[in-house]
Amino acid sequence: MLTVVRNRVGVRLRTPLRALLGVVLAALAGFAAWRAELDAGASALRAQAAGRLNNYAGALASEIGRYGYLPSLMALDGRLQQLLAQPHDAAAVRAANAYLQRANRAAGSSVAYLMAPSGRTLASSNWDTPISFVGANFAFRPYFREALRGQAGRFYGIGTISRDPGLYFSQPVLQHGQVRGVVVAKIDLSKVAVPWQGWRDPVLVTDRNGVVLLSSVPAWRFELLAPLPASVRRRIAQTQQYTVAGPLRPIGLLPAGHAAGAPLYRLEHAATGPFGVLPRHAFMVNSRVVPALGWRLLSLSDMRPVRDAARRSALAGFAVVGLLESLALVLVLRRRAQVERAAGREALERAYGELEQRVEARTAALTQANAALQREVDERERAEAALRRTMDELAQAGKMAALGQMAAGVAHELNQPLAALHTLSDNAVVLLDKQRLGEVRGNLDAISGLVRRMARITGDLKSFARKAPAAWQPCTVSKALDGALSLLQRRFAHEGIVLQHAFPADEPRVMCDELRLQQVLLNLLVNAADAMRDVERRRIDVSLDAAAEPGFALLRVADSGEGISPAARARLFEPFFTTKAQGTGLGLGLSIAQRILREVGASIEAQATPEDCGAVFVLRLRLAAHEGNAHG
Repeated sequence: MLTVVRNRVGVRLRTPLRALLGVVLAALAGFAAWRAELDAGASALRAQAAGRLNNYAGALASEIGRYGYLPSLMALDGRLQQLLAQPHDAAAVRAANAYLQRANRAAGSSVAYLMAPSGRTLASSNWDTPISFVGANFAFRPYFREALRGQAGRFYGIGTISRDPGLYFSQPVLQHGQVRGVVVAKIDLSKVAVPWQGWRDPVLVTDRNGVVLLSSVPAWRFELLAPLPASVRRRIAQTQQYTVAGPLRPIGLLPAGHAAGAPLYRLEHAATGPFGVLPRHAFMVNSRVVPALGWRLLSLSDMRPVRDAARRSALAGFAVVGLLESLALVLVLRRRAQVERAAGREALERAYGELEQRVEARTAALTQANAALQREVDERERAEAALRRTMDELAQAGKMAALGQMAAGVAHELNQPLAALHTLSDNAVVLLDKQRLGEVRGNLDAISGLVRRMARITGDLKSFARKAPAAWQPCTVSKALDGALSLLQRRFAHEGIVLQHAFPADEPRVMCDELRLQQVLLNLLVNAADAMRDVERRRIDVSLDAAAEPGFALLRVADSGEGISPAARARLFEPFFTTKAQGTGLGLGLSIAQRILREVGASIEAQATPEDCGAVFVLRLRLAAHEGNAHG
């Protein structure tokens, strides 16, 4: 037995170590695969970029060589030499302009012109255009100064008049071994960008100072690879090489390491390349120098495909080694499971026997507990039903108590119509005997009106006193208030109580039982009248606000009575609590009102006010329209 335990402990200790070793080996295999694929992909990417740069460098050198001879041929023409000898001869000027125009068109260059040793342009191929060079002085240009020294000049810049960039070729015009003038031809190198139109990677051509002359990314043209020293900026400003293009700003290439011996950069700012917005991750930068001009060709190769392939290789390596390690671990765990299964089977059989005994004992206990719980539930349901019946009886008792308090006023309301009926009926008999039928009809109309008045009074009493189940449905507060006021009208008139109400013109309906809401309002109005018995100013304000809270309307009932103390306000809604004199109230009105409102999701509260500023009750009633939306 001790040997088995030791073997189990040894297996449990070795298994995590094997798993950890497997994870380490899989990680090393994944890293090796990632490194190998990254190096191979970067090398292939660099070789591909180098081939493309060689093709473009050849195209650029061919274009430059095709136009480099043009100024030398023009300088041999006698018409240009004659104009240099007689610069003020109008005929010589016309002949030179015509020759330069024909030669420029035939060669396909942008413009060709002849300059005097002072730098002033004597003739130009664009002499008849709004941007004619004739008369302009370009002595500040480096190509002019090189030609004056007897050398062929080359210069790339933006024209100060035409505002078009181009490559300038200059050649001195010699007479008897002396420089008598300078011939210049300008070509547009933008058409040399044709070889890169199918390239997804951005391509740039920069001058000796790192200014981008040509690029497949238009926004980078005439910007910088890196910031320029102040001395270089001053020299560029003196030659007006890029003045028209505005201030030179770096395009924002940030170092991001190396791959396959080539530097990596990433873009600091977003830019649009040949096939959309360029990503912000790393690019491999490959370059080649154009010896003829000292320019540099650069290509920015996207490293994302290479890195994606390296990640896939790393995952594959990790997965293969991990799979092998997992198979080995499965075999180990399977052998361990076989060893433990035999020992566990015996323990399981013993546990199963004990479990059956415990289940039987627990089942018996649960059966007893369930029976006791069911009895308690039944008892609670009976108690709740009795409580509801008691509360309904209390609500009915409250209505009967209110009717008892209003009995005198109701009797007075009925006595007056009865006395009038007696008088009118006697008069009708006398008038009928005298055949005064018109006056008899008037008496009968008056009797009919009095009967309707008495029917309305007794109808309100009957509706209010009726004991019926609640019908929760949309109703209006104003109608319930009118019903309550019809029962209190006599008392309010006798005691001098003024009731003011403010309701919206488009009064919304609320969810409640109209009779129950009438009972709540009647209780509040009776309490307000009782509270104002000992005050001189007796006024009740009732207002309805349907915009204070979404889905609810706030009904505010305020009186000018003596107010409610904080101690009494804390117990206002307790059953049988009252602040009235003994024998004048049961203390159930507000408790019943609170229960009625809670049944429909409404509420009532007494707001805090100074003790001598009356009482304020606020009813929070659900809007019927909101209820319909919630259930619709």
